[in-house]
Amino acid sequence: MKTYSHDCLGSRLDITIESRKDLDSVMTESFLLIDDFENKYSRFIEWNVLSKINREKTWTLPDEIMMLVTLAQKISVMTNGYFDITMLPVLENNGYGIESKKINNAIWYKNIICEKNDITLENDVCIEFGSLGKWYVLDLLYNALRSYSQDFVINFGWDIRVSGEKTIHLEDPNDIKKSIGTIELNNISIASSGWNKRKLSVWHHLINPENKASQEDKIAVFVTHKLWVFADAFATALFVCPLNKSLKILEKTPWLEALIIWADGKIYKSQWFISTLNI
Repeated sequence: MKTYSHDCLGSRLDITIESRKDLDSVMTESFLLIDDFENKYSRFIEWNVLSKINREKTWTLPDEIMMLVTLAQKISVMTNGYFDITMLPVLENNGYGIESKKINNAIWYKNIICEKNDITLENDVCIEFGSLGKWYVLDLLYNALRSYSQDFVINFGWDIRVSGEKTIHLEDPNDIKKSIGTIELNNISIASSGWNKRKLSVWHHLINPENKASQEDKIAVFVTHKLWVFADAFATALFVCPLNKSLKILEKTPWLEALIIWADGKIYKSQWFISTLNI
């Protein structure tokens, strides 16, 4: 087994892989592609493609990026708007970003209008790909690596996707150095959302789109799905909405498995979230 590491997309990417081939050049090329996506579409980089889209409000997107936008819209509909890529102004205005001045606080995913490869942002909304973009490019990396090996683990800030069967530790939301248990993964991904991931004073980055405030009734959500992009998007949506609505979303999406830890310590675990917990 060999491990390749790269700092990108705001976190540490570690890939541990078993392969008879020398993958150094493959990994170098893959990391360059990830960096290219980050340079173009990260909201933490000034004057890139994303910033131009948000300033000009109309843009012609490459096929793969338009696909990402339409995927985001689909997930917004499935989560009743609790996943929303127009949340950028709320994050920036709360200090989680690079803007030095307050920006228009308009949000609503239905203000994104797509026609073929053309995107129009109505009513002064802005977009950001955030974690959706991260997992999109890492899912592409996963598919590429399957050409070289059937036995590897991609670990990105303790969100994990595995090829093969692996036992993975679940991070303790109250202490990142500890584990709350393990889960068995088989050619699948796991993503988590927690209040401790990004925190500024009493405010954290997981914002309810309805009241534009940090959601406080949960401390962690873990979601498994074959695709990382779905696991992470739904982990975010399930965290930022009120608990009763989280459970309703899960009822409507039986192909998702989740573990939710409430703020008072109670636990919800779906039937096929195969884990052993020590809490």
